[in-house]
Amino acid sequence: MRKVKLGETLSVKHGWSFKGEYFAESGEQSLLTPGNFYEKGGFKPNNGKERYYTDKYPEEYLCHKGDLVVAMTQQAEGLLGSTALVPEDNKYLHNQRIGLITCDETQLNKLFAYYLFMTKSVREQLERSASGTKVKHTSPERIYDVEVEIPDLFSQEKIAKLLMTIDGKISANLSINDNLAA
Repeated sequence: MRKVKLGETLSVKHGWSFKGEYFAESGEQSLLTPGNFYEKGGFKPNNGKERYYTDKYPEEYLCHKGDLVVAMTQQAEGLLGSTALVPEDNKYLHNQRIGLITCDETQLNKLFAYYLFMTKSVREQLERSASGTKVKHTSPERIYDVEVEIPDLFSQEKIAKLLMTIDGKISANLSINDNLAA
């Protein structure tokens, strides 16, 4: 294990400020919002509450499947620093209160980073450094200052795969339970 600041292993890019007059109830691309994150981490669909964008925008703000994003505004308790993996190609737009995380893959595995942001240590550091009293905010610079201990890349990959497998089994069991209840 080695101790690093996240800024040594990843970068965070702010989303674009999409203009409200071009929001719509239907369209091709939906804006990512803090509502797309579970407080403990993971992608949450905004079923029925999506906001679509109908004007032109810089192509670099169109998300791709597997992009790692982070909630940089806490609109619900525990949301600040929550991460999610974008589930579909070319459907979601990288909005301003969301950070796009790019890992230096020679130091930090993206899936390991996804789970790393779910840890109590990372969340507490982000909470302590946040600005705002009622609605808390973080920034790329504050994320970069978070200190973590990370294993070697091989171990990171093994840990991330194990956790993804467990998450998959939990999801399958919840689906089975929902079907049985119906």
